[in-house]
Amino acid sequence: MGLLDRLVGSPRDRFAAAAVRIARRLPGVTRVRYDRGQFAVVVERPGRRTPARIDLAGVYAETRRVSRAARRRILTHFVRGVTAAPEVPETWEAARPRLRPVLRAATFGQAGSPGQQPPISRAALPHLRELVVVDLPESMVYVSVAHVERWGVTVEEIFRAAHDNLAVLADRTLRHEFEEGALIRMVDSGDGYFTSLLLSPGWLAEVSRRAGDRVVAFVPNYTNMVLCPVGTGAIGQLFDIVEQEYGDAANGLSPVGYVADDYGRVVPFAPGPDEPDHLPARRAEVILAVTQYAAQTAWLGSQYAQAGIEVFVSGLLADVRPESPAVTVATWSDGIAQLLPRAHYVLFQRSDEPGPLVPWDVVVERVGLEPEPLLAPARYRVDGWPPAEVMDELRAHSIG
Repeated sequence: MGLLDRLVGSPRDRFAAAAVRIARRLPGVTRVRYDRGQFAVVVERPGRRTPARIDLAGVYAETRRVSRAARRRILTHFVRGVTAAPEVPETWEAARPRLRPVLRAATFGQAGSPGQQPPISRAALPHLRELVVVDLPESMVYVSVAHVERWGVTVEEIFRAAHDNLAVLADRTLRHEFEEGALIRMVDSGDGYFTSLLLSPGWLAEVSRRAGDRVVAFVPNYTNMVLCPVGTGAIGQLFDIVEQEYGDAANGLSPVGYVADDYGRVVPFAPGPDEPDHLPARRAEVILAVTQYAAQTAWLGSQYAQAGIEVFVSGLLADVRPESPAVTVATWSDGIAQLLPRAHYVLFQRSDEPGPLVPWDVVVERVGLEPEPLLAPARYRVDGWPPAEVMDELRAHSIG
């Protein structure tokens, strides 16, 4: 800890101090304390068997890009919600009807404090994961391994129950008429779980059928879904709006558009090179990837530094120009062990010679890259420089 931190506290400590002040003003609170090691605030209230624990890592990460006033507003709502919420049901029978699946960024929850159990999750869409929450009157609680053990069920049973409950919500939205050619914005007031509808099998396909056109769904943040038929010609402009909303959101989800494929599965909207919306769709894909890898790079880098692990965590570079498809580049440097992000191209760098720029698939085939376990987004460990004969093959496929 530096001198400034010792005098005024680190940014995390100041954030926690603000949370403590908010909690102390709440009616009925008898004691509030800051657990610095776990980056959490513990609140005691009469009549509750166990104190309310407010884990701050997630809301701290989500509010780092917003204004001071917005940060305080979000933190106040968060603290009030956690402390006022009823306790999570102790039994599976009581918890089951309250479960809901939610979409979150792939890096969500990775910055938790040491010893804190991350929420259960599984892959959903590129750079997005599916988690499960317990829906409570004033808040939601992410389901962790501790809940799984307490309820005595499997993770698969929890996801299945959450999807059963989501199906009821999805059916309710389909009772409304979808006017042909209309752009629809669905704003969640707290219990709609509209962005979760992309996880409901067949929902987006049915919306497209009723709209009489292929519908693109956008989810820039946790509470907004925008539906727009391709035939309106407004998709390109909508990408610009969604990108702005995604960048401004404290709870950003994705700037990418999503559609139902021929089998009814939700996939990223990826029009071909000759189609009108190819460039904005590719740009959105790259922005999401760069954002997620940036968050992961910062977190992994700090974790490895604390543990004394000498592996360089490479950032993901992007080339985003208005007139050409956006691309990503991972840099492979000679002489160091590093974790490469997945990219469109790999740039080989060596101090004594200019390196080739090689398509990702070619590098995977020639070098035999394998993803590291348990990392999302995916990363690939490389040590040193490829053999001379392999480098000759890679140079033969260089595009620059």
